[in-house]
Amino acid sequence: MLYEKIEFEEGEVVLGTVRKHWFIITVELVSVGIIALLPPLLLSLTSLLPAEFKIAELLSGQTPLITLVTASWLLMTTLMAFMVWTNYYLDLWVITDRRVIVIDQRGFFNRKVSSFRLERLQDIKVTIKGIVATLLNFGTIRAQTAGANESNFAATGMPDPRGVQATIQGAMDARLQILGGMVIM
Repeated sequence: MLYEKIEFEEGEVVLGTVRKHWFIITVELVSVGIIALLPPLLLSLTSLLPAEFKIAELLSGQTPLITLVTASWLLMTTLMAFMVWTNYYLDLWVITDRRVIVIDQRGFFNRKVSSFRLERLQDIKVTIKGIVATLLNFGTIRAQTAGANESNFAATGMPDPRGVQATIQGAMDARLQILGGMVIM
């Protein structure tokens, strides 16, 4: 799996991994599918137009051009579909007993990996907006840490955001109890 490449600390235990909700990728892939079907749909609709538009006459000698444009369109939409799947599969929150590792895939060749230690977590907020998100139980998770540089982490479309929040807060409480018994210098 993707988190096998992450270097964990000695004794660090993975409590869970979280990807975006299945509904998010389904909506995005259906949208790409609809976009992919536009050229064939438009070509089939030209035969339904009245004769005075004379579109059929304009397109009659252009079969190679129409084929090229349609093939290019389908290639671009296929790339869009692969981009959607790549972003879905590689966007990941890994929750351990010591930290949360956030992997944010932005396109094919741009990945941002960041992490925050549980003892530095100041606030974790869950937002669920809309009837679909409420019924399917997905939303946005925002975590704010102590620190000046990029101390906010956010992920939209996360499944069971309250459960993820409870897991992170439970791990944070356990981590703070462990650190509370130690003398930190």
